[in-house]
Order: sequence, then C-alpha cells, then structure tokens
Amino acid sequence: MIEPQSLTALGLNAYEATAYVALLSRPELTSTDVARRAGIPRQRVYDVLGSLVDKGLCIVRDASPKSYAAIDPAIALDLLAQERASVLARQQEETRMLAARLATELAPIFASGRGQNDPLAFVEVLSGQTRIAHRALALAEAAQKSVNSCIKPPLILSGEQNQTFMKAPLGRGLKYRALCEASAMEDIELRGWMEHFGRLGLDSRLVAELPLKMQIFDEEVVLLSMQDPTGGPPCFTAVVIHNRGVTAMLNLAFEHLWAGARPLTV
Repeated sequence: MIEPQSLTALGLNAYEATAYVALLSRPELTSTDVARRAGIPRQRVYDVLGSLVDKGLCIVRDASPKSYAAIDPAIALDLLAQERASVLARQQEETRMLAARLATELAPIFASGRGQNDPLAFVEVLSGQTRIAHRALALAEAAQKSVNSCIKPPLILSGEQNQTFMKAPLGRGLKYRALCEASAMEDIELRGWMEHFGRLGLDSRLVAELPLKMQIFDEEVVLLSMQDPTGGPPCFTAVVIHNRGVTAMLNLAFEHLWAGARPLTV
C-alpha cells in the first residue's frame, strides 16, 4: 500500500497526505471520520480538509453533517503536479533574478575591494570536484588568446564538461595546446575527444608522466589541481593564481615539457 508521505513530494504536508489517502478508501467521509482514520487532531482536521478542497483533491458535500469525497487521483494528482511544477519554475526564475540583482548591487563593493593592497587577492582556493569543474569551465570560456593544458588521470571534469572545456576556446579560434600524460590515453573516451578536437585545431602531445594537472589561460591566469595523497576516492584541491610572474614561470615549465614530448597522432 502507498505510504501517504510519498505525496509530500507534490507539495502536501503530512496531515494533508494522510487525509487524502483516508478519503480515497471510502466514497465519502465526515470530518470526524477523516480525523479518526488519518490520526489528525480534531482541531486541525477542518483546516486540512479545507486545504485539500482548495488544492482540488476532494470536494465537500453540503449534507448534515458535511462530508468529503476524494477526487480521482489520476486527475487530481496530475493537476497538482502541474501546479507544483509551475511554482518551482517561478521560484527558480525568482532566484535567478535575485542572484542577478544582488550581483549588480554587490559589484561596486567588489570593485572597490580590488583597490586594496591584499597580498592574497590574486589567489583562489577551491575544494571539491564540482567547484573546480565550474571554475575551470568559466576560465576556458573567458580565455581570449591561448590555453596551455596539462592532462593526467584521474579526470576531474565529466565527459560533457571535458568536451565543453576543449570546445569553448577552439570554437573562438584560440591557440590551444594539450600536454597529456601517456596513461591518460588509456581512457578510450578521452582519446576520442583528443582526436576529434585535434581535427578542429587542438595541438596535443604525449609525455610519460606529468607532475600535476595545470591549465594556463592567456598567460594571465593558471589553474593548478592537486590530488589529495591520502587513500580513498580521488579528492582534489585547486588553486587559481592571477599573477603574470607565476604564470610566466609555469609556462616555461610547460614549454620545457612540450619540447620533449611526442605528437599525438590522429
């Protein structure tokens, strides 16, 4: 038998769910019967039944005493689901608009803070694969000139995210070079992406081993992803550095590895 609590996913509270299931079991019930069958306090049952009427889950029959009859769930729950979806969509849009408005209002505070002499203002520390992935995609989409990337397993981005990360710069005609650890090419899906994007302009080379994951954007920003050395599932911490000196130094390391790497044949 269905658990009344499963109806809460459609926006009913616990009392409304149990009352509706009780009504389904009989052609009609009085408020007293509903309170007894559903275990609802007598002082609450009228409000609960009134709410079910408003939500289109039951009708009230003006008898003496009043009785209530459930609406066919095939009809009532479909309408309730549509209404619930509409409410969620409206809330999602309101949340998006709120975020946009707050971002605009907070922008001057952020801009004024950039003028302060904070020695760590150019460093971002990210933990968790989701946050790292989102930041990496944003950096790839914002790049204007070039991307130098060091790829080694395990991968942080999902398959779809990896494709977006490569496609975004290439789609704008940027110079994109990928230095891959040889073991990464054991991933058939990754090798397929590399070969596909190679035909679109991605310049790829292989090395036996890479010390860490790294992406350099426009010779301005570098993203370093470091795997937690402890056991268990892969766990990463990433650092984004907005400093041309650091970026230049790491680009020298990239160029050194690039010079000794072998081309990835497509």
